[in-house]
Amino acid sequence: MEIVKLPVESWQEYKALRLRALKEDPQAFGASYQKNVEYPDEEWKRRLVNGLGGDRNWLLFARENGKLVGMIGAFMEEDSEDTATIISVYVPKEDRGKGISAILMQGMLKELSAKPNLKKVNLTVNKDMIPAVGLYNKFDFIEVGIQPYKMGDGNTVDELMMERRLPFRQ
Repeated sequence: MEIVKLPVESWQEYKALRLRALKEDPQAFGASYQKNVEYPDEEWKRRLVNGLGGDRNWLLFARENGKLVGMIGAFMEEDSEDTATIISVYVPKEDRGKGISAILMQGMLKELSAKPNLKKVNLTVNKDMIPAVGLYNKFDFIEVGIQPYKMGDGNTVDELMMERRLPFRQ
C-alpha cells in the first residue's frame, strides 16, 4: 500500500470514493451525499488541484493494488494562520481493520508538520464513531469540547472537538 496525492486526471476515482463515503457512512460526515452527487466535474477537479498545492488544503489517498482504499483531507480556515482541520477520513468497509486509517493519519500529520507556521491540528468526530475516536486518541488528539452537529444524514449528534499540537513525531 502507498500513500499518494492524486493528479487532477484521477478526479473520477476521488469522486467515487467520496460519494461512497457519504452514502455508506452519512453519520460520519457533515456533508450530504445528495448535495455532493450534484457537484459538477469541475468541483471535483478543483478539490484535487487545491489538495495537491498543499498550501492551505491537503488530500492524501491510500492506494493498494491499483485501487483507492482510503482518504484523508485537511484545510486551514481563511482566518487561521497556525491551525489546520482534519476532515474526510474514510476507509471502505471491506478494507477496514488493516491499519489504513492510521497510515493515512500518520501521513497527514507528517505533511502538516512540514509547514512551519502550523502549530496545531483539530478535528471533530461523532462521539459514537468509537473506532475513529480510538484512532484519534492513538495519535494524541485530546478532547477539548463537545457540540451538537447536524450530520449528512440529517440527524444531530454530539461531536467531540479534538486537537493536538504540531509537529508530529513518530
